[in-house]
Amino acid sequence: MFPTVPEPAPARVLLVNLNKYDQPYPVYPAGVAYIDGALRTAGHVTEIWDARMAGEPLEDCVARFRPDFVGLSLRNIDNVQCHNPKSFIHELVGYCRRVRAATAAPIILGGSGFSVFPREIFELGGIDYGIHGAGERTIVRLIAALRAGGGEPALDGIAGLVFRGADGAVRAVPCDAESATFSTAPHHEPALLRAYLAQGSLPGVQTQRGCPLHCCYCTYPLIEGARSRFLGAEAVVEEMRRLAALGTKYVFFVDSVFNTSEAHVHAVCEALIRADLGVQWECFLRPRGLTRELLRLMQRAGLSHIEYGSDSLSDPVLRRYGKSFTFEDIHRSSTLAHELGMRYSHFIIFGGPGETRATVEETLVRAKALPGAYYFGTLGMRIYPDTPLWREVAPEARGERAADFLVAPRFYIAPEFTLESLHARLRDYQAENPNWIVGDPPPAFTETMEKLRRRGVHGSMWEYAELLQRMQRA
Repeated sequence: MFPTVPEPAPARVLLVNLNKYDQPYPVYPAGVAYIDGALRTAGHVTEIWDARMAGEPLEDCVARFRPDFVGLSLRNIDNVQCHNPKSFIHELVGYCRRVRAATAAPIILGGSGFSVFPREIFELGGIDYGIHGAGERTIVRLIAALRAGGGEPALDGIAGLVFRGADGAVRAVPCDAESATFSTAPHHEPALLRAYLAQGSLPGVQTQRGCPLHCCYCTYPLIEGARSRFLGAEAVVEEMRRLAALGTKYVFFVDSVFNTSEAHVHAVCEALIRADLGVQWECFLRPRGLTRELLRLMQRAGLSHIEYGSDSLSDPVLRRYGKSFTFEDIHRSSTLAHELGMRYSHFIIFGGPGETRATVEETLVRAKALPGAYYFGTLGMRIYPDTPLWREVAPEARGERAADFLVAPRFYIAPEFTLESLHARLRDYQAENPNWIVGDPPPAFTETMEKLRRRGVHGSMWEYAELLQRMQRA
């Protein structure tokens, strides 16, 4: 008989959520919950330290928990505000130094922010491994390979892994179709979830990964892939059931666009109607192909607020932005939502490719024709590597590198404008139109929302923001 080889003891993995940005509300770390669920399913022991909610310093948590691995999650590169940019990369470097000073455990960095600039962030130093794209399978395989003593050949076979090879060069193993699919359910730490709920967070539910659309600025296809991979309707219901059992009354479907597939929308909504969980939800919708019947089905399933990723109300600009719809589609879908009594908003990006003073004014005039709409306006278009906008701007031709766009956020502003002139026009327009917010919401809005949440109000609160701005005007 051969001697029995004992199974390795479970690894102790500390998961660190770095995101503290809270506009328009604190964001519950759903991505960390997915990683936590995968690690627990694989038999590992986990703990979460959250930069916003933690009751002890990071160093104390490391000393108490004694992790074998530390996983950091970077959600945002910056605040994507052209007129008031704030980079979070310096904070990331600081956290990496703090972890490294507290433990010799390997540091693994992932998250959507890392996935946009994987090589560039890895080169900043301070981490041992990176994961770009969905990380559930990758982190489990990485820990198994490291504990088995696997060298570079083993690491080369792990889809989505970023590491430094024996020759000193940074290696980024391409993602594959399997690594982007749903593999395990997220694990929600009850105390952490309830802390976020108390501060007005809308927990995210993901019903699909990947985006087949072609918006010129968007990083979703880079992070999740260019093909939609759907979570089954019953699995969506079970995830919402778990959240409801922990006190959640309102969630956000964080898919890039919920209605990429009408069949998927029907399946999810019909399953939610049958389950009758009493949970309301919000989602991003593409304003094309929507019918009264489809919107009514979503409403019966609990849809409370709609966020349309319209980006412009001018057809020439929509074409340049890579959108697959027209203003006629926007007008029709907005009117249908209003007639059904549904709250809806439009996100508008001013100053991108093809924008002129005439198209800005066209958008502002047309905005008044959409009944009951609320608007979130942003200035300029953030430039990210490997997007259609990046290829249009062609920074390499000027000797610039992706790293130059990482630490100092850079934005595209159409040649006809300066940032100051565009911002001034939108400030003037907002002053006369209280159903608009340009950039981050004002402090008075944030304070009012906090008061309402303490009184038990849930979900998005655009209507209160509009009311507040009307009162301020009066």
